[in-house]
Amino acid sequence: MLLNRFVSAIKNQSRETLRAWTYQCESIFAQRSRRLQQLLTFYHTVYGTQGLKQLWRVYYRSQIQPPLRGVVLSAVGIMGLNVKRPTADGFDWVKERLSLANFDLCQRDIDFINTLPVNQLCERCKAKKMKYCYCTLGNQRCKKGGAVMPPGKAEQKSGKDEASISNCHKSMDYESHGPVGQIRIQAQEERNWEPYFSKNEFSIWRREEHSSLYSYKVYARFDDITADDFLHVQTDLDYRRQWDDTALRLELISEDPAPNSNSHLIYWEMQWPRLFANRDYVYCRRYFKDDAKKLIFICSRAAQHSTYPAISGKVRVTDYWSLMVIKPFRGFHEPGLHFVLTYYDDPGIPIPQNIKSWVTQKQMPEFLTKMYVATKNYACSRAIKMKDMFNSFTIINDEYTANEQRGSWLGSLSRHRRKVKNDSEVDR
Repeated sequence: MLLNRFVSAIKNQSRETLRAWTYQCESIFAQRSRRLQQLLTFYHTVYGTQGLKQLWRVYYRSQIQPPLRGVVLSAVGIMGLNVKRPTADGFDWVKERLSLANFDLCQRDIDFINTLPVNQLCERCKAKKMKYCYCTLGNQRCKKGGAVMPPGKAEQKSGKDEASISNCHKSMDYESHGPVGQIRIQAQEERNWEPYFSKNEFSIWRREEHSSLYSYKVYARFDDITADDFLHVQTDLDYRRQWDDTALRLELISEDPAPNSNSHLIYWEMQWPRLFANRDYVYCRRYFKDDAKKLIFICSRAAQHSTYPAISGKVRVTDYWSLMVIKPFRGFHEPGLHFVLTYYDDPGIPIPQNIKSWVTQKQMPEFLTKMYVATKNYACSRAIKMKDMFNSFTIINDEYTANEQRGSWLGSLSRHRRKVKNDSEVDR
């Protein structure tokens, strides 16, 4: 009799149990889906599209990829095979990756920033009405071993003790902080910097690299933008298409698969004034953040890729490089930064000197000003989105919600049991 009643109770309550269980699962699934959507929207607002992709890649490589890679390597070891991972885009990053040793060329830029409070103008910088002087530090020569030569004796040559600028360089020991690169920037380091002009917050010097071709060094400081936002504006290609109207095409060709490389291969078409053909570039870019010294470095150099050959009607720039060092006042997320940009490119065809001067004196400050405004706008829009997100972000107590739903489920079952019991007593 008791067994029959138990079987009958299970049959009568199974439908209600299944319905309550289904409702419980649907509630939890909807709750988790809504939370996941809110988190994805929040992180997209904070980090942007590129940052979110980078975050996922780091998680994938650290949490998912290593175990699978270990299984594959174990299988290869057992089979005695030598498997080489091909690159889908045909770019050999092992050979074409920029070396972190390129940032050693920024050592004097860092010294220049650090000594700005005691910076003094040389005679040439005074004649050009410069705000700061880079010549005294940038043209400083050393003997082998690093001993600094006085300016008057630095130009004298004495065989083995010949003084040079390269002897003053000190390694920053960044090669062990990421994948090893092979490509080094070739600059005319032994030639002197000379003052060019100052405009607004920008100070610009130049150095002759080849006959009538100069590299330029730009210094500026901004008090109201952060170093992280400044880095984002320069490395986010999607956002640059919005604020840089001279970038007619800006495409990511390839990304270095090596972890912590931060290297990208990029195609860039730049609009030139009327009567001149547009310039286009295929270049490799790499950036590095030194958290200990609070420094950010960005390095670029011209490269080649088979799917982006030179196009008729455009001038392909094949001799191009740039180096930038960013030093925040305090931290990467706090307002205030210094930066020094050094760049060189050979336009490929002879260009009148007045056009070169126009590009340098007008276009470069305008471009850097647009970059500054874009950084301000990016920081403002991100702050507004974060404020809206926090206002609309509903904090759900999962444990309380689950307990409440579980309580209502058990309550419905107990009410059903009482109803069945009362019905059976009536039948009796």
